[in-house]
Amino acid sequence: MRTIAVIAQKGGTGKTTISCNIAASAHNAGLRVMIADMDPQGSATDWARSRQGDGPSVLPLKLGSLFPAQYTAENAGVDLMIIDTRASSPADTVAAAKAADLCLIVVRPTVIDLRAIASTVDVLRPLQRPAAFVVNQAPCQRLSKDPVMVLEAIELLAGYGMAVAPVGIRSRLVYQTAFTRGLSPIEAEPDSLAAAELGRLWTYASSRLWPAGFRRAPRKTLLADYQAHAAMAAQMPPSGAWMTGAQPTMAAE
Repeated sequence: MRTIAVIAQKGGTGKTTISCNIAASAHNAGLRVMIADMDPQGSATDWARSRQGDGPSVLPLKLGSLFPAQYTAENAGVDLMIIDTRASSPADTVAAAKAADLCLIVVRPTVIDLRAIASTVDVLRPLQRPAAFVVNQAPCQRLSKDPVMVLEAIELLAGYGMAVAPVGIRSRLVYQTAFTRGLSPIEAEPDSLAAAELGRLWTYASSRLWPAGFRRAPRKTLLADYQAHAAMAAQMPPSGAWMTGAQPTMAAE
């Protein structure tokens, strides 16, 4: 099992949107996916409840339950856990980062978000965890060119010495309309530009998680037995790089 932590100390960056859309991408790629919903607002949980048919499992969690839940999920045959963290909680950010194989730091290309991202970097840098920035809610291109604010944001983020995902998420209505139905654009509008950019983001994230390609391990137990096995992990202790090489462009639309 691999784990992604979706992180930002500032609220309103779109962490839950990124979490749910990556989860949907992985689910549609055939992986068994669980979202650990650590955000008290419970938006990922609401998203899953709105969904028709199968999809990623969502488990509301508090800080002290993360590591036991991760242990139990792996034994239940989960391939990918995505941790949707809450904002303004350094303790949650640290715990999620320690549990993660990859941290995705979500940031919008606005002045207020770019100023606030330093606090997230300050929390993560000492942990030396694999990480990448994901630019979210970026304005769409005009005449095949990115707005100056997007280019400047990517340049600033690259200055932290961390990777920048080579595809960002644009500000598109379909992200909102799909979310209210418990879906992702890859399901609601599979031929859309939003679906294409999500596909590229998932390709990037999965290549960071499984550099040699994904190989499913033999399933140890049924995912439906998750709750029955949770008590077994209650007393499990916490388990224990920083990636450079930012790419100063976003994928073209």
